Amino acid sequence: MPYISQRFIDDLPNQIDIVDLINKRVPLKKSGSDYRAPCPFHGGKNSNFAVNAHKQFYHCFKCGESGGAISFIQKFDNLNFVEAIETIASEFGLAIEYDSNSKPVDPRLERYREISKKVSDFYTLQLRQSPAREKAVNYAKNRGISGEIAKRFQLGFAPPSNKDLLLNFEKNDQAITDLKALGLIKEGQYGDYDFFRDRLMFPIHNTKGNVIAFGGRAFDDDAKAKYLNSAESTIFSKSRELYGLHHARKYSRSINYLLVVEGYMDVVALHQAGITKVVATLGTATTQEHLQILMRTTNVVVFCFDGDKAGRSAAWKALKIALPMIKTGITFKFLFLPDGEDPDTLVKKESAKAFEKRIDGAQPLSKFLFDHVKTEVAFDTIEGKTSFLEKTSVLIKSVNYEVYQHQLIEGVAQLIGQSVEQVQLVCDQSKSQKQETPPPVFTDEMTDYEHTMVPDYHDFPDEVQLGPKPIAKPVNMKALMSKMITLILNYPSLADSTVELRVRSIANSQVLLELVRSAQIDENIEQLDLINPFENKLGVFNRLKQLCVLEPHLSELQAKEEFLSILNSIERQQNGEQIKADIHHAHTLEEQQKIMQGILKNKRKT
Repeated sequence: MPYISQRFIDDLPNQIDIVDLINKRVPLKKSGSDYRAPCPFHGGKNSNFAVNAHKQFYHCFKCGESGGAISFIQKFDNLNFVEAIETIASEFGLAIEYDSNSKPVDPRLERYREISKKVSDFYTLQLRQSPAREKAVNYAKNRGISGEIAKRFQLGFAPPSNKDLLLNFEKNDQAITDLKALGLIKEGQYGDYDFFRDRLMFPIHNTKGNVIAFGGRAFDDDAKAKYLNSAESTIFSKSRELYGLHHARKYSRSINYLLVVEGYMDVVALHQAGITKVVATLGTATTQEHLQILMRTTNVVVFCFDGDKAGRSAAWKALKIALPMIKTGITFKFLFLPDGEDPDTLVKKESAKAFEKRIDGAQPLSKFLFDHVKTEVAFDTIEGKTSFLEKTSVLIKSVNYEVYQHQLIEGVAQLIGQSVEQVQLVCDQSKSQKQETPPPVFTDEMTDYEHTMVPDYHDFPDEVQLGPKPIAKPVNMKALMSKMITLILNYPSLADSTVELRVRSIANSQVLLELVRSAQIDENIEQLDLINPFENKLGVFNRLKQLCVLEPHLSELQAKEEFLSILNSIERQQNGEQIKADIHHAHTLEEQQKIMQGILKNKRKT
């Protein structure tokens, strides 16, 4: 049996939430500062079983069973100590540290959490005392944020100077190092400077309530970057965190649903109106990790989007992420707001009661799915119904929950007037057809840049599939270049002067190089702004629009690792080809030997 590092065991409560863990097995209801349920160990109907999120502890006042997360999993799942830890680690996406084979728990984790709390306190103090605080105070008042809600979310103010945070910690070298690692202090041409300046600050908490990152809102709606987020770090990943989840649990008596909105201010405004079961994604599309967290917290997830084209497009992406994750007892719904409205503005125009009625009336996933596909076809015609069947069958095949999949098939059959058996047959055929889909055909318009444009990722060989792993085998250079383009389009912050220099040395990399240069100018640049310069090359422009889609989703850290891994692979392959060419063109054995000696010398250096 492997021996798990004691430091990993000790740090485990800091990386998980016992409420999440237990609620997945025993439905909990908020009761005061605790969560309550009938005891899973002795039975009964009374809610004698209490879970304390702050202490990460459970206790039954009837039978006396008590303990922490590991103890609960041992008893409830009937596992031994190591199996319980492995179960918890698997559910929360943690890598277990074993004493005999791996390093101890990263000592930076606690330091990063502590310095993040101090930074939050600094921003909160600036909101009260900074000479420039008036604009932040007026902004909060104009948005209807009360002092109580500002305190609840620990809102703060980043002063306009570029060195206030830096000067606050200047005497602590370790703190400065950690702040740079967290992206709160940046290194520039003229010295270090604060990343957040002249913004209303929103601390981002993990499920335990620890500050792990920040979001900053500009006061001018016309600002180039209205919202900024902290960089991803060892304690913060946008794809795994939801803003407001800690507050939803803390201030909701029960969580019979969770409303997923798009911005910090929407969460804060809804709390101000008394609607507390609300969270927001952190400037990124909904991910599988987000859904896993939501499904551990509640059985009903309601996605809330603007009713415009962009909102419906975002909702459609969320639907496609949700389909494979539907399981027994889980319901996904979609709420579309009137054009020009968001939760913040609408709840002020209407009332909390009216807004909650909208939540209650949200569309079930199945209705949104069918209605959306209907808008894409001429449903009143035979051809349109055929197309409807083909499009829906592909989506239905991604559902892993067989009962729900069958219900969707029955729904399609009723809509198009076909038998369930016929629809089932088409669904089965769609799966095999999808696996045999040929790569897209490229037009002559792409000739100038065809070296950078390749088929979609599902057509790539196994060695270049997405995932943060090194690429060891020689691979298709076009495929690698296309992957790098997709990563830059989705994560412009990957671009820096070093990356530009390395990309410049790669043969046939004009498109990628232009994207890197544009991304360096503004790391928060929108995808459309990145690809607009290629509008006059229609083939390239259309392919870039296709490459804007990143599937599967990667965190910022994973994307960086993947990008650098591909870049290293291309450089190695290019160097190898250059060496082969040099040897081939060597006129004498002596020249070949010199080339080989140079290779060996470089290997010793590395």
